[in-house]
Amino acid sequence: MYAVIISVLLIFISVGFGGKDKPVFGDEINEIMNIIHNECVSKTKVAEEDITNCENGIFKDDVKLKCYMFCVVEELNLVDDNNEVDYEMLISLFPEQYQKRALSLVESCKHLDMKEKESCQRVFDIHKCSYAVDPDFYFIF
Repeated sequence: MYAVIISVLLIFISVGFGGKDKPVFGDEINEIMNIIHNECVSKTKVAEEDITNCENGIFKDDVKLKCYMFCVVEELNLVDDNNEVDYEMLISLFPEQYQKRALSLVESCKHLDMKEKESCQRVFDIHKCSYAVDPDFYFIF
């Protein structure tokens, strides 16, 4: 059950919902995301303000923020041993009513996920692109 909840949550983190339309999560999901968030903040030492600013399109060019984003994806088990994001899994776990929108967003941005880039930079670039393409469909924990 934990793995299913975590997988679904990555979807909300990566390409979620706009600030005014954020879904209300149950206590169990919020608790899991809070644990992952705190763990990744602790690991990367990112400033909470830098995370929050992303929801307003302000993506600080900071290795701590970039690696926080990768840490969350990694903790949610959506990267393989080569640090490749499994986009098909991401889309398949998205609630049906949002799959077309999520697929469109992924298709618009996944070209930025280039293997020659460092893992943290790759995830950061996808986050920035996701916001640029569809800011109402983006949020980060």
